[in-house]
Amino acid sequence: MTKKFLFVAIIFLYFTLLTSNLYSKTYRIGCTEDYYPYISVNEDGKPEGIIIDWWNLWSSKTGVEIEFLMMDIQSCIEKTKSGEIDAIAGLFYNKERSEYLDFSEYIMRMRTVIFLKNKIKPDSIKDIKKSIGLVENDMSQVFLHENYPEIKILPFKSNSLLINAIYQLNIDGFTYDIPNPIGNYKPPASPKGYYIFETLYVEKLRIAVKKGNSELLSLIISGSAKINDEELIEIANKWKILEKDRTTLWLGLGIGFLLILIIVFLLIKSNKNKGAKKLLAKFESKTDWQVVVNKGENDLIEFKSSLRWDYRRGKMNKMLENVIVKTLAAFLNTEGGMLFIGIDDDGNALGLDNDYSCLTKKNRDGFLLTLTNLINEKLGKNLHEYITINIISINDKDVCIVIIEKSDRPVFFGKNENEKFYIRASASSQPLAIQESYKYIRSHWDK
Repeated sequence: MTKKFLFVAIIFLYFTLLTSNLYSKTYRIGCTEDYYPYISVNEDGKPEGIIIDWWNLWSSKTGVEIEFLMMDIQSCIEKTKSGEIDAIAGLFYNKERSEYLDFSEYIMRMRTVIFLKNKIKPDSIKDIKKSIGLVENDMSQVFLHENYPEIKILPFKSNSLLINAIYQLNIDGFTYDIPNPIGNYKPPASPKGYYIFETLYVEKLRIAVKKGNSELLSLIISGSAKINDEELIEIANKWKILEKDRTTLWLGLGIGFLLILIIVFLLIKSNKNKGAKKLLAKFESKTDWQVVVNKGENDLIEFKSSLRWDYRRGKMNKMLENVIVKTLAAFLNTEGGMLFIGIDDDGNALGLDNDYSCLTKKNRDGFLLTLTNLINEKLGKNLHEYITINIISINDKDVCIVIIEKSDRPVFFGKNENEKFYIRASASSQPLAIQESYKYIRSHWDK
């Protein structure tokens, strides 16, 4: 009896230390130095901005200590890959980065736009004959180079140098990231002498961690679910006080910009309440994911036993991949949701080991790569902005969790005459007939 008690006590102590270590550690958060008003350094040399306030709020909610390390974005990425820092405060997703980083849900929806001087009126982006200013190595530089190689690029070493050139009206055009609210809202006011010519792309600012760091990613997601609307509004209102400082504000975005920020925070949080927050609310411990699974399947949660492994036949069956893709398409076409792979219909964790055995690279990385390629092939690379893939642990078994947001456009599965349109209804993925699909699309998007 004594030996048994001692053994149980040791196991309990081990897991207590293991769990407490996750929360007692001070996490190092990499931040860009020059991304006002999202992240910047004040006169005292301390980081400040909307995203910094968000992280401080997250820290107070979780009780997890954090420290901010200021550096350029490439250094953030490299130091996260090497383990020198734990997370990047805010980063845009792309396929290359996803090979060595895992991404959280988005904390802010952004759009990158081209501003032009008022007197410059080209018919299209391709007709722009003037140089476009942007921050060197920014995603917009890559985007323009790949899609509009004929456009002349004028790179700036830092955001502050670019803003100074805008303030002095020294450049004919430039790209910049501005909040992108969901709904029919007017864009923020343009800097004096410029107007918004066209949106290049819409992206979501996310938190990034080293590939495979599922514990930290789960902690980040569960902590963000504890942040409520009023607290986000307070952050936005705090930055509204800085409205008087026209030189440090967005050079003329002014009141409209700040009002848009408030709307963005409200809408993003509202969106979380309708989708992911319903799924991730009230996380209190490492059993959070089990709590979600225990809720069972519904219109926002779906369980799939595997990606390729056929449990009935006891062997690989690649046709099962189509079931996964169909489910993703249905979530994208409805209100988003959460797909668990490695969980059976009764909520039992089966794990991914059988799936791993079907892959060339028989581990987590191989699974994530296979699922990513499957989405690319069956749905399209452009839909990754609505999909976040991670592998978590439930009952000591690997389980893939896919968080899906509602797409801003209809998503079809299949090719040519076999193309089908799915939605979520009655806790399952339901196909719609052609006429039903047409009516649904009109009511769901064409508003």
